[in-house]
Amino acid sequence: MIGSGDGRRDRLCLTFLIVANLVVRLTWICFMHPKQEADFAWYYARATELAHNQGYNWMGHPTAYWPIGWPLFLSLIYRVTGPSVMVGLVVNALLSTGIVCLVYTLARMLFRDWRAAFWASAAYTLLPSQIVWNSVLGSEELFTFLLVLFFLLYLRGTRASRAEASLRWLAVAGLSLGLACDVRPIPLAFPAFLFLYAWAFEPYESEARRAALWTRALRALGRAVWVGLFMLAAILPVTIRNRITMHHFVLVSTNGGTNLWQGVHVNGGYWWSYNPYVNPLVKVSNEVVKNELGEHLAEAYILHHPWKTFLNGWVKIFDLYKDDVNANWYTFHLSTQFQPHLHAIDTFTTSVYWLLMALSLFGIGYTWARDHHNRRFFALPLTFIVYYTCFFFFFPAWDRFRYPLMPLFAAFAGPAILALWRALRRSIRPNP
Repeated sequence: MIGSGDGRRDRLCLTFLIVANLVVRLTWICFMHPKQEADFAWYYARATELAHNQGYNWMGHPTAYWPIGWPLFLSLIYRVTGPSVMVGLVVNALLSTGIVCLVYTLARMLFRDWRAAFWASAAYTLLPSQIVWNSVLGSEELFTFLLVLFFLLYLRGTRASRAEASLRWLAVAGLSLGLACDVRPIPLAFPAFLFLYAWAFEPYESEARRAALWTRALRALGRAVWVGLFMLAAILPVTIRNRITMHHFVLVSTNGGTNLWQGVHVNGGYWWSYNPYVNPLVKVSNEVVKNELGEHLAEAYILHHPWKTFLNGWVKIFDLYKDDVNANWYTFHLSTQFQPHLHAIDTFTTSVYWLLMALSLFGIGYTWARDHHNRRFFALPLTFIVYYTCFFFFFPAWDRFRYPLMPLFAAFAGPAILALWRALRRSIRPNP
């Protein structure tokens, strides 16, 4: 998957990255392992119950409010080690290290340069929030690992020389994306964008083929449907479990309606009210009914307030990208030692984040302008970034939800760093 470059250099780079990340991340969680709160404590409790064969329940009833993927995965580890917050943090540190390796491999496939790949993965390694998040039992690491793995598998499938091999790679890519949906169902509709991507960037060899838009559309549709079918195959066991235990059709989770209802009230941050006249959802105990009510109320609000929904959507997207502080709240904020310095820590982590984003945006423009031949490969992660961003036009958004996009942005930071370094060397090199 790394390509046809210098295999020895790739192995050395990956070895260095693995060792460096394991040392940094494991040292970090030994230093910072706060009490788990909010959904992190919830995940730990559910994983412990699953490990003890007590089912996936909440308040005495089967639940699908949060997707089962992460607590189920964690419970499999706990069956071997026994329930432990520290074990879960180590698992997340290992997954994060795996993400760094996937960033290297993705950048290597996209740009065919081990130096760009190394700088991309180094940039991701040095992003503070991606280390700080290892201190909590969030689902971000597992979801992001499976997501980036999907891009590698899909690109491998598009580059396969034989149709049979291509279909196999795309099938495994679909399974990876489906498993990611079991952790967080956000990519459920991505096959629609995948169709548009494949249609727009399908290679053609002649003007006649360029004119045959319908032929390209059919090929793109077939590829998107093929990936979508294997996505559903990975999701189906969760859906069957939900149907058996909850007696309703629930594809993955039941919190979508609640989140959508929250989203129409949000033009910055988080919203919830315990006043039943303001928030009718608090009167409903059945989570399936609550999900349906949330969807109904949100749809009615959007239809009756389209302009406000439109304006608030842009505010939510701004919130998705504006800073990098949420991980600090669940770690440094909980420590009396670091609480007085929280503002300075937030400023530091956000500044490093914006530096990475500036490099990433430069890298996107630089690679798009200079490498026309490989644009169709660059466009795949960019298509997902657009899809994912549009999703939060309607749902509550802050920097935690941007976590899965950062490996994709980091991949483009690699060639930017390399290009800037070359320009700097040329500028300081003495004239002959």
